[in-house]
Amino acid sequence: MKSALNEWLNDCINKLKAGELTEIDLNRVVDVLKSEKQIILYLYSKSTNLRSPLGAWALYDPTAPDDPVLPSQDPPYASVLDAVRDGWKIVQFPRPELYSFSDVENAYLNFEFILEKTV
Repeated sequence: MKSALNEWLNDCINKLKAGELTEIDLNRVVDVLKSEKQIILYLYSKSTNLRSPLGAWALYDPTAPDDPVLPSQDPPYASVLDAVRDGWKIVQFPRPELYSFSDVENAYLNFEFILEKTV
């Protein structure tokens, strides 16, 4: 999606320089921008370190069917940093001070990273 948009924008720039840019050209770019969808990925890391292994995850994809799908036993990435390397952007870092899990053994859920990708 991003490469197609960049290609169309470069085409528009060239047409503008040549005096050939039309409303149709700009409408194509608008259509691409309107068709973008945001995918949200929750990654629960075992610490605030971006290299820490993951304990849990959830993916919300508006482009996929709404039928319930059980998550894989294998995390989509080995760490938050691996997801960032794959093009995900961090929207929210964990705020462990908001949670009190002192009596629970799954305190790793404190370290929730929220990431997004546009497709």
